[in-house]
Amino acid sequence: MFKALWLLALPLPVVHAALDEQVGDFLEQHCYDCHEDGATKGGLRLDNLAADFTEVGSIDIWQEVLEKLETEEMPPKKKEKPATKDRKQLMEWIRARFVEHDIDPVIDHKRRSPEFGNHLDHKALFDGSHPGPAYSPPRLWRFGPHAYDRFVEDVKGLRRAATIHQPFTIDESKGVIADYAAKHFADSATLQLLMMNCQSIAEYQTTGILKREHDGKIHRHQNTPDPFRVILENDESPDQEQLEAAIAWEYQLVLEREPSEAEMISSLAFCKNAMRTAGKKRGLQATLVSIMLKPDAVYRMEIGLGETDVHGRRRLSAIELAFALSFALMDRGPSKVLVGGESLLDLARDGKLESPEQIRSVVKRILDENDMSTADFTMFAQDHKIRNTRVLRFFRDFFGYHHAPRVFKDENRISIDSGFDTRKIVDDCDQFVMNIFDQDKDVLRRLLTSNEYFVAYPGSFEKFEKDLGYIRNNKDDQNFKVNKRYIERTEAAGRTPIPIEGPSSRSYVGFYNIDHEAWDFPTEQPFPLPKEERAGILMHPAWLIAWSGNFDTDPIRRGKWIREHLLAGTVPEIPITVDAVIPEDRHQTLRERLTATTARSCWNCHEKMNPLGLPFENFDDFGRFRKREMLGEVLSIFPDRHREATSVPVDTSGAITGSGERAIEGEVANAFELVHKLADSDLVRQSFVRHTFRYWLGRNETFHDSPTLIAADRAYTENGGSMKTLIASLLASDSFLYRKSQP
Repeated sequence: MFKALWLLALPLPVVHAALDEQVGDFLEQHCYDCHEDGATKGGLRLDNLAADFTEVGSIDIWQEVLEKLETEEMPPKKKEKPATKDRKQLMEWIRARFVEHDIDPVIDHKRRSPEFGNHLDHKALFDGSHPGPAYSPPRLWRFGPHAYDRFVEDVKGLRRAATIHQPFTIDESKGVIADYAAKHFADSATLQLLMMNCQSIAEYQTTGILKREHDGKIHRHQNTPDPFRVILENDESPDQEQLEAAIAWEYQLVLEREPSEAEMISSLAFCKNAMRTAGKKRGLQATLVSIMLKPDAVYRMEIGLGETDVHGRRRLSAIELAFALSFALMDRGPSKVLVGGESLLDLARDGKLESPEQIRSVVKRILDENDMSTADFTMFAQDHKIRNTRVLRFFRDFFGYHHAPRVFKDENRISIDSGFDTRKIVDDCDQFVMNIFDQDKDVLRRLLTSNEYFVAYPGSFEKFEKDLGYIRNNKDDQNFKVNKRYIERTEAAGRTPIPIEGPSSRSYVGFYNIDHEAWDFPTEQPFPLPKEERAGILMHPAWLIAWSGNFDTDPIRRGKWIREHLLAGTVPEIPITVDAVIPEDRHQTLRERLTATTARSCWNCHEKMNPLGLPFENFDDFGRFRKREMLGEVLSIFPDRHREATSVPVDTSGAITGSGERAIEGEVANAFELVHKLADSDLVRQSFVRHTFRYWLGRNETFHDSPTLIAADRAYTENGGSMKTLIASLLASDSFLYRKSQP
C-alpha cells in the first residue's frame, strides 16, 4: 500500500521511483512501530505519508522527518539505529525533493538559532563516529556593541563632544549565547544610527562640534589629525599626495589596514568629486563617512581567502585570522592587541600564526597576560576597559545570572531598608567566576561546587582602606553619624567594618545569610561561606534571583536551565493550547502547588525539569538559604517580621533522570548532592564544551565539528580543567580556521 501511494502521489523519474522503494522500506523498518495507525507517538503518523511535495501538510511532515534524521534524534536511543548509509540516502532523497519544489528545509534555519543547539545526538558528537573534517561556512559576522565601543574610545574625546548611539545591539535573552554570526545583520535601523555616528565623527575630525557645557558656554570639541589639518588649513586645493595621506589615515583608524589600489582610486575619485560639489570641508567629511561605512567596518569578514585543501576547505588568510582571533579574545582589532610587544596583526603578517601550535600558544599568552585581577573589577560598570570581558560575557551568557536586576519583585515585599541591590550581587558573582577562570584549575567543577565567594569586595586591601577612610571622613553624607557609630562599634568589638556607606546599603549582604551588623568583613577574598549553605554558582544569590519568579522561586526554569545547559538535553516549547499557570493557593508550598504539572498531559515535559529544580527550594526567591518555607500572604522579605506566619520544613528532594549517563542517574536529597553529581559528570563537562564552542565560534556545532569538540574536551581534561587551554584548542581548530560552503 505504501509503495502504491508513493507512486500515485507524484510522477518521478525512474531513478527516483527506485529510491521510493528504499524510502518505504526504511520507514517501515525504523519508524512504523511508533508512527503508524494506532501508534502515533508525538501526534505523527507516517504509514500513510505520500511523496507529495505540493501539499502543505505533507511538506510539514517531511520537514519533521528530515529534522529528526539529521539531528539523529530518531529513531530513539532504545531502538535499533539505521545504517549511516541508509540514513544519509534518505536525507539526500528528501533534500533533492525539496530542491525540485523550491522548498527551504526548516532545519537549516533552526540550525542558525542558539535555542536549537542541543538538537544533535550528544553521544554521536563525542564517540568518534563523525571523523570530519571540520569547518565553518563562509560568513560575515556583524560587529557587536562592545567592539564598537572600543572603536569609539579610540577616537579620543568623541563621547564628550557628541552623542554616539549604539548601532550594534544584540539579543540578550537569559541563558542564551547572544552573539551568533547568523543572527545579526546591519538592517535599516542599524545603518541609520551608524550614519548619524559617522557624520558626528567626521565633523569631530574636521570642523569640530559645538556644544554647550555645564558652565553655560559654547565650546568647540575637535580632534583633527595632521593629514586632515594640512588639507583644511590650506587655502589651496589639496594635491593627490595630501588626499592619499588623509584617506590612508582614516583607513588605518577604522579598518586597521591600508586601502588597496582599487580602493584608493575609488576613494580619491569620490573625494575629488565631493569637494567640487560641496567644498573642501564637506567633501572631506563625506569621504570619511564613506570609509566608515565600508562593509568591513560593519562586518567581520571570514570568507576564507587562503589556500584550498584536498577537502575543498579554504583556510582563513593571515589577515582574516588575525582579525578573527583579536575580536574573539579582546573586542578590538589586531593592531591593538599586543603579544609580548608585537601586535597580533604583525604576528600574522610575519607568518607566526601558521600552525595550530603557534595559534594555541598565542591565545594562551593573550589570556594569561590579560587576567582580570579583582583590583581591575570596579572598572567594568564604567566602561569596557576591564580585561577579558569576552570571557566574562561568556559566563554571563551561559549562566544568565546578570539578569537578576531585570526580575521584578513586588515593592510591597522590598522596603527601602531591605538592601536588595541586585547590581552588587551580580558584581560579586562576576568576581566569583573570573577568579576561578584566572586560577584556571578545575574550572567547571569549582564553578559548580566552590563555596569561596566574594561579598562587597572592593578589589584590593588598598581599595578597602581608601573606601573605609572616605566613609570615616565624609561629613557631607546624610548617614555620616550612623556610619561613624557603626565603624566605632564594629572596631570596638574587634571586627572589620564593611566598606559601604549607609546601613540599608550594607544590609545587602543579608542575601548571603550574613548579618551586616555582626559581620567581621574579610579584607582578603574570596572567603568561605558555610558549606552547608552555599556551593557554587547555582547557589549564588545572583543565579537564584535571575532564575526566580516575581513572587516565588522557579523550579521549572531552574530545572530547564540544568537540563539544557548541563545535561545537553532539550525541553519542548509550551504548546499554545496549554495555560501554564501555577495555582495561587498560598496556603500550600510551591512544591505542592506544582503537583498540577504531574498530570499526564504535562509530565512528559515537566519530568525533565521539576526534579532538577526542586532541590533548590532550600533558597527563597531572593537567594537566601532557608530550612522552612513560609505560607500565606507574606508581604515583606523579612521572616522575623512574620513570626506568627505558618511555616513548614522545605522538601529538597529531586532526581536526575533521562540524562543517558548511568553514573549520575538517580534521586538526590538536596541541591548540594545534585551539584556534586553534576560536577563529576562527563556529560556535563562535554555540554559545557559545546556551549563554549558556540560562544567562541558564533554558531551551533554540527557533526562536522565532532573532531574539534573531542580535541577541546581532551585539552581541558588533560590540562587539569584549564578553560584557557579549552579556548585555545577551539581557536586553533579546523572549525575556526577553515571555511567551506554547506552542501
